[in-house]
Amino acid sequence: MEIAMFHRHSANEREKSTDEPRHQIRVNGVLRDVTKIDPRTPLAPYLHFMLLLHGTKTMCFESSCGSCAVVLEYDDPVKPGKRIVKSVNSCLYPIGALLSLKNHQLLTIEALGSLKKGLHPIQKRLADYNGSQCGFCSPGFVMQMFGLLKNSPTPSVQEVEDNFDGNICRCTGYRPILDAMKSFAKDSDARLKGSLIDIEDLMICPKTKRPCGQTSCPGPGQGSGILLYDDFGIKWYQPESLDQLYDIIQKNLREHTKLVNGDTTKGIYKGSQYFKILIDVKGIHDLHKVTMGPTGLKVSSNVTLSSLIDYLKEYSDQSPSYDIIACHLLKIGNVQVRNIAGWAGNLMMKWYYREFNSEILVIFEAAGAKLTIGYKGGKKICTPLQFLDINMKGKVLLDVEIPKLKENEMMNSYKVMPQTQNSQSYVCAAFRVQLKPWFGIKSVESISMIYGGISDNFIHASNTEKYLQGKDITSDETLQGALAILAKEVIPDDSDPLVARAEYRQSLALGLFYKFFLFLLGERYVSPYNRSAIYSLNRPISSGKQTFSSKPEDYPLTEPMPKLGAYKQTTGELLYINDIFPRHNELFSAFCLSKVGNATISHIDISVAERWFGAVKVILAKDIPGSNTFMPPPFEVEEILSSGPVLYAGQPIALCIGVSQHFALEMVEEIKVTYKDEKPPIVTLDDAIEQKSFYPLSGKELVVGDPEDAISESLHQIEGEVRAGEQYHFHMETQICRCVPTEDGLDVQASCQWLDLAQQAVAGACGIPATDVNVKANHLGGGFGAKVTRANLVACGAALAAHLLNRPAQCIMDLATNMKAIGKRHGYIFKYKVGFNDDGTLNGVIITYYCDNGSSANDNEVSAFFAFSDNAYKCENWKLIPVALKTNRAAHTWCRSPGSVPNIFVIETILEHVAKFLNLDPIAVKEKNLYCQGDITPLGFNLPYCSIRDLYTTQLQEVNVAERLQAINKFNADNRWKKKGLAVVPLKYSLDWTEGFYLCTVSIFGSDGSVMITHGGVEIGQGINTKVAQVCAYVLGIPVDLISVKATTTTTSPNSGTTGRSITSELNCLGVKNCCEILKKRMDPVKNILPPGTPWKDLVAACFKAKVNLTGQYWVSCDPSNVGVPQYNSYGVTVAEAELDVLTGENQINQVDILFDCGESLNPSIDIGQIEGAFVMGMGYWLMEKMIYDLKTGEVLNAGTLDYKPPFSKSIPIKFNIELLKNAPNPMGVLRSKASSEPPQCMSCATLFAVKHAIEAARQDVWNDSYFPLSGPAIVDEIQTKCLVDYKNFSI
Repeated sequence: MEIAMFHRHSANEREKSTDEPRHQIRVNGVLRDVTKIDPRTPLAPYLHFMLLLHGTKTMCFESSCGSCAVVLEYDDPVKPGKRIVKSVNSCLYPIGALLSLKNHQLLTIEALGSLKKGLHPIQKRLADYNGSQCGFCSPGFVMQMFGLLKNSPTPSVQEVEDNFDGNICRCTGYRPILDAMKSFAKDSDARLKGSLIDIEDLMICPKTKRPCGQTSCPGPGQGSGILLYDDFGIKWYQPESLDQLYDIIQKNLREHTKLVNGDTTKGIYKGSQYFKILIDVKGIHDLHKVTMGPTGLKVSSNVTLSSLIDYLKEYSDQSPSYDIIACHLLKIGNVQVRNIAGWAGNLMMKWYYREFNSEILVIFEAAGAKLTIGYKGGKKICTPLQFLDINMKGKVLLDVEIPKLKENEMMNSYKVMPQTQNSQSYVCAAFRVQLKPWFGIKSVESISMIYGGISDNFIHASNTEKYLQGKDITSDETLQGALAILAKEVIPDDSDPLVARAEYRQSLALGLFYKFFLFLLGERYVSPYNRSAIYSLNRPISSGKQTFSSKPEDYPLTEPMPKLGAYKQTTGELLYINDIFPRHNELFSAFCLSKVGNATISHIDISVAERWFGAVKVILAKDIPGSNTFMPPPFEVEEILSSGPVLYAGQPIALCIGVSQHFALEMVEEIKVTYKDEKPPIVTLDDAIEQKSFYPLSGKELVVGDPEDAISESLHQIEGEVRAGEQYHFHMETQICRCVPTEDGLDVQASCQWLDLAQQAVAGACGIPATDVNVKANHLGGGFGAKVTRANLVACGAALAAHLLNRPAQCIMDLATNMKAIGKRHGYIFKYKVGFNDDGTLNGVIITYYCDNGSSANDNEVSAFFAFSDNAYKCENWKLIPVALKTNRAAHTWCRSPGSVPNIFVIETILEHVAKFLNLDPIAVKEKNLYCQGDITPLGFNLPYCSIRDLYTTQLQEVNVAERLQAINKFNADNRWKKKGLAVVPLKYSLDWTEGFYLCTVSIFGSDGSVMITHGGVEIGQGINTKVAQVCAYVLGIPVDLISVKATTTTTSPNSGTTGRSITSELNCLGVKNCCEILKKRMDPVKNILPPGTPWKDLVAACFKAKVNLTGQYWVSCDPSNVGVPQYNSYGVTVAEAELDVLTGENQINQVDILFDCGESLNPSIDIGQIEGAFVMGMGYWLMEKMIYDLKTGEVLNAGTLDYKPPFSKSIPIKFNIELLKNAPNPMGVLRSKASSEPPQCMSCATLFAVKHAIEAARQDVWNDSYFPLSGPAIVDEIQTKCLVDYKNFSI
């Protein structure tokens, strides 16, 4: 292990006596004095800014993304000699909370390994398995795995999969990450298996450098005394007994008091009540006790959820309910949250905030648990429900007793949530019943039916409980009678737009009771047809197969090598913009956003903000010295700060500048804005269409043939409508920029995909020449299109702060600001009319694309991507009508596969509709319409290398589609409440190079023959630097190790275009290839006079001596007369299979098989990673990620990880198989390759259609086989509603 030796104050390390009390924490083996630091400070900013440990990243500050994971060790408070080791999220965990942990030790990514000192096995394997792309999430994954291995050096693959429910990766699609981590498992697949990690490697003490076993590290890694802090406007106590706790509470009865364990509440209620008294209760030994008694398990209030789960499993032989409760608790939060959050804190959160959906309350109430409440001089026993009505002023939750189930008593619990992991429930329910068997019947003696997520006050289904007493549950009459009563008393509150619709939640409540009812009866009483209702979806261990070919004779070209820089990413040594050590006078800025969506600013009061502690200045529109727009000409103006008109809620109106990001954000809260001329905003697409809110230049219609006549003369015609929503990009590194004034202008360190445009925007805003603006982008923590034009906003913010104040400045958007101020993927309404023959052959297609551009049409895509409207299907007659909608939302922007994803979705929907209308198999209808070689597209382009028909047939055979469909049909016939579906989506993806222009430079150093490359693209994790290095090495005939790819700047690559559209990697590879060929040609005369086999270094030295120019440059720019002309087409076929729980809408993708034509891949590992990442991002778009707006103001309501859910590691296909088409060199590509980062995402809608086919099977059971559209995103409530679930059809 390596010890991080970065120190801000050398005095922190000295352990010398002092008269003043000292509070110390141990980080990576080094004691740090935190006596003068606010104990509420989260660990993450302390590690980052005070200790300069930059490996720990931050993004959400909600304990939901996992990028900030660290490992915490300390003495077990109840088991002497034992150490507790757990991963925690440092973004919320306060420094003060460490002080009560005896002999604690905090370990960060720096303690594990580094490039200089050697990599830890986890770091190495994650990189070697290609589990790192942008790399921002990689340290969090490493630390999360490290925590698991510290507790279980030889885990099972199931334990590994379960370990990452709190870690998000937007880039990779998770499969390679899971493979890397599973290689440490004792039962992993032989294909993945690495050597099991040595337990000694995990137990090295960072301080002594020796194995420390299970004993504690020496040294006082904690605080002393009871009142630790009386500063910063708060008092922080650390009592060691209940008596001390009661005395502190009594002493401060008039103050707002908070008991602290892990302090995870602030991740949910950020603007929660301000507490002046904080009491860390972890040092109270009596609150850690757990005892198994004759009547039940008694658990004290300091016990975390993770520990509670362990105890319940340990004593599961005492009561079957314990295992049920433990399984439910595993669905609350994530591993890192459960490691520090306690059951008592969860109940207190429910006590404070009645709207909070506490699953702990639901489970404990159903289980018949008893709470003990303590206070000075006494105790009180109550039920969880009674607890809500107790005045807790001066009182403390002491423990809970969870009773054992009695004979003939049964219990079960359920949770339905928008995601499979790390999500709050839509509805949770727990049931406990005492049965009385009697000669074949089962009568109810008593029953408890508890619900969460219905309304603030509805917990017990009391009327249904009364009805069921004495009833025989083997009777359908009893079931229907109970359901009828339950339907009347379950009346969900429909006031919160962040929860699922009331109709769904009511249906869900009935469905969960039905599941429990059948669970009570068991398979003996329940018909085989209905048994599937009893069980939840079973998700086995995920796996994947990657099939590709390469050409060893061409290595390093086509070699499946790890990405350059991957080791730096997995060790946390790669520095992103926020990791750069701030200068002593550096400033931080944050945008203040509007709260309304269609008004004019009347007045902005900045007086309090500018007087705020740590404040420097507030910049308004009037202070901007240049042009108030972050979109330079010829783009339309988009104001950096509103000069008066407010176009959307979330529009920046002021820039607050402080000495820290914390103070800048506090300043934002103190700005008061008044508005005038407020009007109802246009929020929805329907409103925009109704009010004819259109941009005048939507684009040209495309008309081919005579579609109206073709449709009218067809044997069959259909009309339809379907929708595709928005998608937040979810780049792990939020929008950020850093500017430093220099003697010749501004140095701009930008997280940006288009440096040239950012340069123009900054120059325009500051009123200085472009030559005075030097923009640099090392590497981005994700982008996905969000940082093409929208990054200009933070670039201008940072530049204005730096320029006006002549000090270095950063502009950082926190996650909420990012989601509110920046637009998303464009949303659509598609309306279509189609004519076709009996066999499904298309005759004419008319589609109107209503595309939401938001408050600006600068990034309008609606007519720019008609090349994808046909996908892979031939039709002689087309009419494509673009309509750009203007709404009061943030201007929408490019998002991975812009235009192509929605356009391909709508034509796939049309083919599905045609097949349903004709009662034909959609797989056959699609095959009937596929292009042939030599066909002409609607845009008039020939398809000379079209292979889609061969790929389609091959893939159907390779993955046994016919046999699987037979099995699915049988499964659906046998199971009423579980259904499966299978869908096939082909792909033709048009790539044109005409908008790509980049300056590439290759320089050879005469001293040692090493090679330096600069190019016009930006490394975002897509592997562009690795590919250009491979190409360079191949052309020059040298090892990749000799090559260094430098950061992209406007100095080395001026005037370069955007990084995007899947063409940047290949065009810069083309540029570097041409540079190398120029250099080879220059070097050939010298080479020809040297002996054959002269080493490269000697050849270079000879060329240098001969005055050969060893720098080659090439400007990549395609023929402007060929705008929009495809350079080539990529082809692919995806088969997806889904499974659905009809009663709840929960679903999973059981298998995905992708066959993709990547030409001769330059690097199969990188390309497969791009395919997987793109596809999983697409799955999120179609099945998970939903933007929610306030319809009155237009403000984004789910601006955070609590309510916006991208895919997690258990969202991916259970079987995820990727095959790159073999023997398919691309004569029109760079070195015979094809692009990979965007095309596969267009096939991700196959997962939506697979779910749709499962829904169709459910509808057929209620005699409804009519066509219905399924729009995206189709989350669980929409899916269940489409299944037409009616409790009157429930039976035994």
